[in-house]
Amino acid sequence: MRWSNWMKIVLVLVSCGVCWVTAAAQQDKPLWQWTPEEMKEHVKTVRSGRDLTPEQWPEGAKVAVSISFDFDTEPVWLGFQGNRSPSYMSRGEYGARAGLPRILKLLDKHDIPGTFFIPAATMVLHPAAVQTILDRPQHEIGFHSYIHESPLSLNEDQEREVYARAMDIFVQTVGKRPVGFRSAAWDLTPATIKIVKDMGFLYDSSMMADDRPYSLLSDGQESGLIELPVEWILDDWPYFQLSWSSQHVGLRTADEVYSIWAAEFDGAYEEGSLYMLVTHPQVIGHRYRMQMLERLITYMKSKPGVWFATHEQIARYVQEQAAEQ
Repeated sequence: MRWSNWMKIVLVLVSCGVCWVTAAAQQDKPLWQWTPEEMKEHVKTVRSGRDLTPEQWPEGAKVAVSISFDFDTEPVWLGFQGNRSPSYMSRGEYGARAGLPRILKLLDKHDIPGTFFIPAATMVLHPAAVQTILDRPQHEIGFHSYIHESPLSLNEDQEREVYARAMDIFVQTVGKRPVGFRSAAWDLTPATIKIVKDMGFLYDSSMMADDRPYSLLSDGQESGLIELPVEWILDDWPYFQLSWSSQHVGLRTADEVYSIWAAEFDGAYEEGSLYMLVTHPQVIGHRYRMQMLERLITYMKSKPGVWFATHEQIARYVQEQAAEQ
């Protein structure tokens, strides 16, 4: 009897070993050797599902506009860039010290809600700045990592652990759990969406499969999560943040960026869909860039039928409309 049990254990271990070797072999296999089945297997982890654009927006609005602010401060340099230079840290501090007050003043002036995605580390380092957002209940605060760490360096258990730690700080600071998730640098692992779903989020805002809101598929099945898609052309970082590489030259003129962002709005307005703008207080918060942002807001407000909303308001609305169809 004991020999039989030992044989079963050995067979299980051998089987697992074969699986591990097979998985490793597939991972190391050159892309040009992939079969059609392997191609489908590698891309199916997270895919776009149904188009969730409603037939109309609230009160007959023609387009939904949502402006988000990734309030990364120092963590974007510590967690993602791995740079501890005080000079780089000061770029992040600028977002809390100068950029955020200008942003809140602009939103107050135009009576527009904003969505702020904030790493837990920013809440630790700049509690007073975060409180100025909390003092304005029209704004939404979303989840944005622990210290802007790249999830690509984590296994699933580590990813769950770091998000749990971040959630504890978030709830202690904000007083409630967030409904929106945005990954650091928009990077996700094959497990991220499953983790986000398990944590009870309503929507993600890290993917780029469409310009319109859509449902997220996880391993071919509806995850129940709504995707509010992002796009680098509607993000201030690549245009304005100086980086010593050919990929991120930064320091574009405000007029150049305005022409792109306004043209994208015109397209969303014509389609009757969604306009999502992503900015960072340490980037957009400089004086001439804030002038450009106000120019853009003024232009959008000049059009009839523009609904300015938080990400949460948009996600809940498209969820309700989809349920009625």
